[in-house]
Amino acid sequence: MKFLDTLRSLSLPRQIALAGAVVAVILAMSFMVRGAMSEPKALLYSGLDASHSGEIIEELDKRGIDYEIRGDAIFIAASKRDETRFALARQGLPQQSVQGYELLDDVNGFSVTSEMYNAAYWRAKEGELTRTILAIPGVQSARVHIGASLRSGFSRSSPAQTASVTLATTHDISGKQAEAIQYLVALAISGLAPEDVAVIDPAKGLIAGPNVDKTDEPDQVADSQSAMIEQKIRRLLDARVGPGNARVSVSVDVNRQRQTIFEKTIDPQSRVVRNRTSNDVSETNTGGAGELSAASNLPQGGANSGGDSRNMKNSTESVSYEFNERRVETEMMPGKIQRISVAVLLNEQVLGLQGTPEETAAEAQQIIDNFQQLILSGAGLDTARGDSLTVELMPFQEMPAQEMVEAPGMVSTLVQQYSWPAIQALLLGVVIIVLGLFVVRPMMSKGPDAADMLSEQKLIGNEVANSAEAADPFAYLSDYTRERQDETAALLQSWLDEDRKVAVNE
Repeated sequence: MKFLDTLRSLSLPRQIALAGAVVAVILAMSFMVRGAMSEPKALLYSGLDASHSGEIIEELDKRGIDYEIRGDAIFIAASKRDETRFALARQGLPQQSVQGYELLDDVNGFSVTSEMYNAAYWRAKEGELTRTILAIPGVQSARVHIGASLRSGFSRSSPAQTASVTLATTHDISGKQAEAIQYLVALAISGLAPEDVAVIDPAKGLIAGPNVDKTDEPDQVADSQSAMIEQKIRRLLDARVGPGNARVSVSVDVNRQRQTIFEKTIDPQSRVVRNRTSNDVSETNTGGAGELSAASNLPQGGANSGGDSRNMKNSTESVSYEFNERRVETEMMPGKIQRISVAVLLNEQVLGLQGTPEETAAEAQQIIDNFQQLILSGAGLDTARGDSLTVELMPFQEMPAQEMVEAPGMVSTLVQQYSWPAIQALLLGVVIIVLGLFVVRPMMSKGPDAADMLSEQKLIGNEVANSAEAADPFAYLSDYTRERQDETAALLQSWLDEDRKVAVNE
């Protein structure tokens, strides 16, 4: 009752100010309590289509789950996230944004033409390929476009099949991954060659496809071979010197040119007669008149004057031979290893070298030779090809010891998790105390009203009247006003107020 009497005794402006202060305290308390007691939010789904996001939100409203929308992401309480995901998945939510062969379920054979069915079939094929590509790690979005040949049934020539894949990734995909996507699409479409499939990233351009220069393949081969050889050598050295006591550097030079070499070899020892041809020619020449001499002019020499005869024989032979012939066509693709350089640095401190400098040098050289033989055999280096190996022993610089960080205990974990709510509660208490002490309490304290002022004025007037007989009234009044200036000013103000009220009433 005393509180109510105090409220009634306050003036109207003070009552309004007090009500505003109380409302401000209540709002501050509710806001800070809500912030301190609210559960942190966790991501439920993001990147969904507007229609699918609407289905998720509608289901959350039905279940009475509080959610928060930030852009295209939906957040709910962290403690309910996993349970809500399983519940939505049981109802088939969120639905696949890419449709595949389910498009053919709605095709009615009585009202669909062949062109309409083919269009639905290729749409379903594109959807199925898109789903498979989206399952690749690192692929955020993908879309497949198939250049379907809509040719007439009476056409004899069929156009070449083409396809393209547009995708967005979180990181750069390698050439092997792009080639895998090409083969994935090509094997799903009859008559499509993998090299006719273009893989396109809008941010990076053409990754794989026709007219793509594969200049990065030799670099990929060099990097993979370097990593493999370095791993082999490091595994061998760690078994001898221990982990962290060996440094290995491998450099692989590969061929970056594409060459085609034709080679033809004939074995002369493999001669075989393939064809033999012989030709014999005989000729006979008979002379008509003998030689002119003195005897031919004599009568008795006429009988012996006949001509001589000659026989000529010519023989020719032609032989063709067959030889063993070997033809070799060699195509050298880019990426062939031309040279390997290996540098190995070992920690000399762990090898335990002791003795005089001469003995230490001899022992170090023996250790180097042993390691060289081990590395040459283990890494598969070929000195005839030009491979080089360097092994050095040097003391490693000691790294400063790192202090072990103790795992946080239960108290520190609680402090980390609940420090901010505790700070919020402390601020809430400070705000409430400040508002109570400096706003509500002064307003609740009953200040001097008009009745108190009038009673005080009467007491002052009586005191002045009683003391007027003992001394000069003017001197007493001057001393009184000098000593009590506040009371005098209040008295004069009350007199002026009374005169003003009388003037107003008249």
